[in-house]
Amino acid sequence: MRTNRNTVLWMYALGYFGISIFTQTTVKWYQYFYAPPDVNVSGLRVLIPLSLIGITMVVARIFDGLADPIVAHLSDNCRSRLGRRIPFILYGSVPLTLSFIAIWFPPVNGESIWNFVYLTVVLVLFFIFFTVVVAPYLALIGEVSENRVERIKLTTMQGVTQVLGVMVAEVGSGAIIHMSNFKVMGISLGLVSLITIMLTPLFVREEKIAPSEEQVGMISSIKMTLNNSYFINYLVSYLMIWFGINSLTIAMPYITEILLGETAEMSGFLIAGAFVVTIVVSPFIPKLVIKLGKKRVMELTHLVLGVILCSMFLFGTLINGWAAYILIFAAGIPLAITFIVPNAMVADIAEWDGLVTGQRREGMFFGAQGLIIKIVIGISSLVTPFIFDIFGYTKDNPLGLKLIGPIAGIIALAGIFFIRRYGLTEQQLEDRKRLTSPQKY
Repeated sequence: MRTNRNTVLWMYALGYFGISIFTQTTVKWYQYFYAPPDVNVSGLRVLIPLSLIGITMVVARIFDGLADPIVAHLSDNCRSRLGRRIPFILYGSVPLTLSFIAIWFPPVNGESIWNFVYLTVVLVLFFIFFTVVVAPYLALIGEVSENRVERIKLTTMQGVTQVLGVMVAEVGSGAIIHMSNFKVMGISLGLVSLITIMLTPLFVREEKIAPSEEQVGMISSIKMTLNNSYFINYLVSYLMIWFGINSLTIAMPYITEILLGETAEMSGFLIAGAFVVTIVVSPFIPKLVIKLGKKRVMELTHLVLGVILCSMFLFGTLINGWAAYILIFAAGIPLAITFIVPNAMVADIAEWDGLVTGQRREGMFFGAQGLIIKIVIGISSLVTPFIFDIFGYTKDNPLGLKLIGPIAGIIALAGIFFIRRYGLTEQQLEDRKRLTSPQKY
């Protein structure tokens, strides 16, 4: 019985492998592919002016964010024979894959406004279908995990598979591009991602939920979610971390090529090294969380990540070669926590809310998170090329590249103020469950 249970947990967690391949590959390469530097080893031509490339991601993230609460509300109230979440994952995976592949097939082989229009539309479709699949997928955490120990175990599994997916996206994408081209890379990684995501509808069987006598409308559900002080303080701190991570992801090919004197593809191996560290430390995270609590662990994450990012200002001057590589690898420690703890925190908050209100709205908590986080990531996608354009991103004038780390680091450090205001403890949740009439949440 335990073997079967672990199999279900792993098959569900493996969905994050494909999800992280989709996101990491897109964020890492879309700007470089459509707006490469003048000198690049791949022989790419500029397809969209650098001043416009950030707009495509901002527009896409806005639609993505708007889709989150809609998909969340629909999945919270879905009563399909397959469950509330599985139908979205099952039927959304194929169009998600096709839209990802389409990113790497621009209509014009040269700088053109049609490439700008095309990329904007394709990214909008990609992120809408991404939301259709991922928001319901994440909402399953509370249902797939039976207790708080299993919950942190499950999110640790997800963290490991997410990191493995990022490593494939970082190293695998660069290797395929080097051996072939971006089109082959898109098709190959798209199909691999599709297969792993489909493991969830194949292996997970949802609990049947009877329709609520008093269903909460979408607007009311959003208001209830955003009025949850636990959720807001957690969310603000979390989005500050992801602003930094996304900015650094976009900048890494440029930083590696201009500041560190390596090829852009080498950035994938450096980030992969950080994720090797993430995998190594991941098994220790559950014990650390049990000992210190999720809140204290996240405080440490903000501090360590902020210091590392600020130090990157010295890349190309005082920090070069292996010193720079070791600093990048060290980022794997706070990343491990970021990939494991936050999803467990949202599941805790959603469970607490369900115990207090009697309404199971797990989807809306993850949807509201997506609404805000993805817009912030879109803003970072606009800010990063803007900083490049204003301050420079060339060998002669690399100030824009050097500023990315400190800007992201200061924002990450500021997140400490908000995570300290997060008040929900594991003991509070357990006490509330004991006071509530027996019911599976």
